[in-house]
Amino acid sequence: MSVPRPLVGFYGDDFTGSSENLAQFHRHGLKARLYIKIPAPEAFAAAAAELDVVGIAGTARALSPDAMETELSPAFAALAGLGPQLVQYKICSTFDSAPATGSFGKVIEVAGRHFPGCVFPVLAASPDFGRYTAFGCHFARFGDRVERLDRHPSMATHPKTPMHEADLARHLALQTAHPFGHAMLPDLRAGRAFEVAVEAFAAGRGVIFDTVDNTDLAAVAEAVWTASARWPVVALAAQGLAQALGAILAADRTGGARPSPATLIPAADRLLVLSGSCALQNARQIDVAEQAGWLTVHLDPARLGDSSARGRAFDEIGRQVPEALAAGRPVIVYTARGSAGRMTDDGGIPADRLGAVYADLAGLVRSKTRLDRLVLAGGDSSSFTVRALDAASMEIAVFDAAQGSHVIRLGGGAAEGLEVMLKGGQIGADDYFLRAHGGTR
Repeated sequence: MSVPRPLVGFYGDDFTGSSENLAQFHRHGLKARLYIKIPAPEAFAAAAAELDVVGIAGTARALSPDAMETELSPAFAALAGLGPQLVQYKICSTFDSAPATGSFGKVIEVAGRHFPGCVFPVLAASPDFGRYTAFGCHFARFGDRVERLDRHPSMATHPKTPMHEADLARHLALQTAHPFGHAMLPDLRAGRAFEVAVEAFAAGRGVIFDTVDNTDLAAVAEAVWTASARWPVVALAAQGLAQALGAILAADRTGGARPSPATLIPAADRLLVLSGSCALQNARQIDVAEQAGWLTVHLDPARLGDSSARGRAFDEIGRQVPEALAAGRPVIVYTARGSAGRMTDDGGIPADRLGAVYADLAGLVRSKTRLDRLVLAGGDSSSFTVRALDAASMEIAVFDAAQGSHVIRLGGGAAEGLEVMLKGGQIGADDYFLRAHGGTR
């Protein structure tokens, strides 16, 4: 008798992206759960037998290659033990990676050991999020413009993974010797996506897929899923794959009759934002909230390296924040507004340390007052914050496609039941925080 297995298993290289990937599968009615801690093999297999999609939230995007080895090996081993038909290494849709930080070359190396003979499709695009790949080059929306990634105001100057090359094959060549071919727009629109992929995979090459709209996205997802019946597939893909593949799998599994997940985010009386993002869009969102009367508190990263200075900062914030929340005034605690206050390993505070500080701060606030919803902004710092909150897993409570956001509910440990919203720095309209507080409009 065969043991039930999930259709898809994925590892997310940061927590914000992991939760977004989970939400894309959830929106189609698939049973999906994201693990913060990897359960024992027997418990993991038993839980996965009841799920369509199993994810593991990680921090590889912020790690060195050596640290990635330690992070990825147990995660890939756990996923391999479940035997899903397709494995996704969930990447950021701005392709954040560099030889020394979040290296996709290291991902390919480790995946090759755990999934022998695997092939590597690459899908960075997510059109609904303003991310596009055309003729092998990647683009991202910034305000009302679409910029090539090596000219993008934030990504070209990212403090850890600056994008100096928009050609994804050239970018990957700096991190791995594994060869990559292309499935470009004319191939997709001539219905040749799978044919091009077969030719490349059979020759030992990965495939970088163009995608500029959701029709392209559906064609790529169909090609990748079909390929997974022939080869072990480890897709380096953003949330666009989950969005399109989720629709395909749900239709196959239910014959088109799918449940309708909750889509309306309720208002939250007491909301706290903890932001470690240095993105320009995140700075705009802080500005809009401040103009709306929110309390904004700057947490100087320089104060967090010294225990006595950190203690004084905690005392100040520990008085201000609970008082404001109790009075119905939402609060943002932030380390940076755009490039001002950026965290760097040599001049500021590493993301893992800030994550621990923010987890302690959230615990302090919850010990003093009720907290209805916690928003964590910044891909790296939010990943480490959730991990430090000591929850075991997360599931989607509400998926709001209209506003491009979702609410997750933590399970296990002291954070059991806490509502959290995870937001990448570039994600969301200028009034994102106002919507997180006021609910779906």
